[in-house]
Amino acid sequence: MSSLVAEIRRLVEEGVKEVNLISQDTTYYGMDLWDQKAGPRQPVDSQRGPTLTRLLEQIEEIPGKFWVRLLYTHPAHWSPELMRTIAQSSKVVKYVDMPLQHIDEELLGLMRRETSRRHIEDLIRTLRATVPGITLRTTFIVGFPGESEEHFESLLEFIEATRFERLGIFTYSQEQGSRAAKMSGQVSAATKNSRYQRAMRLQKKIARQLAESMVGQEIQALADQPLVARSPSDAPEVDTRILLSGGAAVGEFVRVRITGTQVYDLRGEIVSGR
Repeated sequence: MSSLVAEIRRLVEEGVKEVNLISQDTTYYGMDLWDQKAGPRQPVDSQRGPTLTRLLEQIEEIPGKFWVRLLYTHPAHWSPELMRTIAQSSKVVKYVDMPLQHIDEELLGLMRRETSRRHIEDLIRTLRATVPGITLRTTFIVGFPGESEEHFESLLEFIEATRFERLGIFTYSQEQGSRAAKMSGQVSAATKNSRYQRAMRLQKKIARQLAESMVGQEIQALADQPLVARSPSDAPEVDTRILLSGGAAVGEFVRVRITGTQVYDLRGEIVSGR
């Protein structure tokens, strides 16, 4: 933990404005160092050793204006203290990337996910209640072996009801040598593509509505290019952008008024330089 904090401190001193914390399961961070090894479903407990919560608390003490973003969190390892830490932090953006892969109970079992549908739904409700204004990003896989039309419809219903602020869809790829590649019930390429298109049409409608609700608001943004910025709700390279009407200093925070949308991307004008 000390090496991470030292590295972030050095980067911020050099002018870095955003730090992305990434691992296969960011929320499991530190638990492999506990004296008594934590299992895959072990509840997070900062009394037992290092955790992501303790890392974020130390990062919070680093001087300077910068963002910290959490990517690749796992629904099995969230804790109330982590949610509270994010809600209270001035450095951690209110953005959580949590790949879910599916929501149908049977498919979650086939994928060997560690959480049930009820756990996921309860977690999302708690996250949104504990961290007001949080942006939730997730990804789903369609066409996994054994996915029926009923399973897929269940996923569509969940997407429509939950209204994720950011969402990506992937079609299952039959990787040679993997466990899933040998499973029965392989889904045809045509069906996988059709399901991908249907899911993305639904998300496009949701994204348009969410983007339109932003028009007129003033938000803080980070300028990636003279005419392109990102809000705290957008990870670099994978999420939406704010297309600016006037130039901004690259690498600086600016206040932006949202003036319009382009389905996913937003349009905005700079209000001030901080």
